[in-house]
Amino acid sequence: MRRRSLRLRLALTFGFGAFILSALFATVTFVGVHHVLVSDAVQTDLNQSYVNAALVRSTLYTSPPDLANELNSIEGATGSSVLVQTHREWLSKSNGAATADVPVTLIDEVVAGHAATQVIGVGNHVFYVVGVPIPSVETQFFEVFPLDPVAHTLSILLLVLVLGAAVTSLTGLAGGLWVARRTVRPLEDVSRAAAAIAGGDLSTRLLVNRADREVQQLTASFNEMVARLTDRLERDARFASDVSHELRSPLTTLVTTARVLRQHRELLSDVGRQSLDLLVADLSIFQALVEDLLEIARSDAGAAPLVLETVDAAELVRQSVRSAARRHGFAEPPVEIDPGLDHPLVEVDRRRFERALTNLLDNAHHYAGGATAVRVEGEGDHLAVHVDDAGPGVLDEEREAVFERFSRGHAARNRGVARGTGLGLALVREHVRTLHGTVEVTRAPEGGARFSVRLPLASEASS
Repeated sequence: MRRRSLRLRLALTFGFGAFILSALFATVTFVGVHHVLVSDAVQTDLNQSYVNAALVRSTLYTSPPDLANELNSIEGATGSSVLVQTHREWLSKSNGAATADVPVTLIDEVVAGHAATQVIGVGNHVFYVVGVPIPSVETQFFEVFPLDPVAHTLSILLLVLVLGAAVTSLTGLAGGLWVARRTVRPLEDVSRAAAAIAGGDLSTRLLVNRADREVQQLTASFNEMVARLTDRLERDARFASDVSHELRSPLTTLVTTARVLRQHRELLSDVGRQSLDLLVADLSIFQALVEDLLEIARSDAGAAPLVLETVDAAELVRQSVRSAARRHGFAEPPVEIDPGLDHPLVEVDRRRFERALTNLLDNAHHYAGGATAVRVEGEGDHLAVHVDDAGPGVLDEEREAVFERFSRGHAARNRGVARGTGLGLALVREHVRTLHGTVEVTRAPEGGARFSVRLPLASEASS
């Protein structure tokens, strides 16, 4: 499963953390305020009920007929509803509440001589009921207080806390995005620079700006590493180029001398002729090695010219195959063009493309019994050139290594077969990469190996 980006994970972490903290704060705040408001309200109502019960007792002692007026006065002052019961009979009751609003269990407890309270819900409303026994006059006093104002206040508080938690979470997410962008940007710069360097642009450097100290250290270390790497590669390239160049003169002398000796080959003994044949063969390999080394050195140094032109891919492949067969003296393999391709165009350097295809055909000739076919196919907006051979194929674990320099795979263990320089396929990859293409080796449908070169089609062909 594909992992989320570091930037997204940082932003989500900040947002989730802000949500957890804000939700915890809102919960604690709501619970605390709820406890304080409800506790204060019920305590105030309870105290008021005891005072009102004392007034009712005093009225029943002194002037029972005035009880109704006293109850109305209590209701007007407190906004509550009052009910009075004597000997299980309701002597008076408020117009704002009924005896059915008072729970039976609470009535029984008060009748038993115990003060009792209870919070009840009637429809969408909440009430606080207080029952106070007045045993001196064999009366029970009940007062019902509405808690709707407290509930409304708590509802508003809950809404405010939820909105505050949402705003805090969004603020945390936004802050996380800002921090993530600031944190990840240096890593993205390093990644882009590393990709550019891997693509061959050794002049890439990171800019040292007014960043944090750690980022400045990373930038300076990266630039120093690239500078040392570039210097090392340039020294290696110059060394290979200088050595190869210095070897050309004595090598030319040796090749010329060998040719002169071959003209007088019949004057030599059998042992001399065998030695001369071995010398000529090794000189041919040595000369190819020096030429390949010079080509590699020029490519590494960026000194090899690149002349791009838009050409017909099918005709270019045919010419390259014909030229390679004549130059190296092997049978020309058949060239098969996909009938669905209508004059495919590619933008290439002719010399580099011909050299890459020639090396593939020469590799098949030396190690795989020759090329059986060269097939040209279209693959979306790319052109694929497949070179199939008659060999045993390339082992899976060696399919990447064969393109390394001086690597000849399992063929290197057979000295009688592996007579190449080990640079041919490395040059193929260098040339194809310069043309913005790719090369890989797989198994051919008929057996053997298939080396596939893929190049982007020119705009005229892909449009």
